[in-house]
Amino acid sequence: MPRQLIPHTVVSVLALGLFAGCAAQDVGLVGEQPREAITFAARAKYPGAAQDSDRYKSVAIVNPDKKVLDVYNLGSQSIPATALWVNGAFVKQIAPIAPKGHITARYVEILESGPGARSFSQMETPVQKVELQTNDGNYATQGPVNR
Repeated sequence: MPRQLIPHTVVSVLALGLFAGCAAQDVGLVGEQPREAITFAARAKYPGAAQDSDRYKSVAIVNPDKKVLDVYNLGSQSIPATALWVNGAFVKQIAPIAPKGHITARYVEILESGPGARSFSQMETPVQKVELQTNDGNYATQGPVNR
C-alpha cells in the first residue's frame, strides 16, 4: 500500500468506528443539556438507604408503556430535592418540587450512576423503588404505582 494512502485509511477506519458507536447512544435523547446530565450521573454516588419521613410526602407514578416516571409532592412545603434515584442505581438531577407540584422524567433521561452510560430505558427491569435525594438525606417516595 502506498505511504500516502495509509493515513487516509487509518482516519477513515477511526471515523467509521466513532460514527458506528454513536448510533447506539444518542446523547441528544438524554434531555436539553445532555453533557451536564451525563457528567452529573457519572459523578453521582448513591447516598444509601432512604428514610421514611413525615417531613416530605411524595408518590411515584410510572407509565411503563410510555417509559415515563412522575413524582408528585403531596405536601404543603417544597421538597428541596437535588436528584431522583431509581432502583438505587439510576439517577437524574432535578430541581426542588413545589408544594402539590410534580416532576416528570422520561426513562431515557434517568442515567446509570458512575462510569456506565446506560439509560434506564435500555434496561429490561421495572421501576421498583424511587427516592428523592436532598442535602439532608435520601427520602423514599410512596409507590411506585403503575398508571
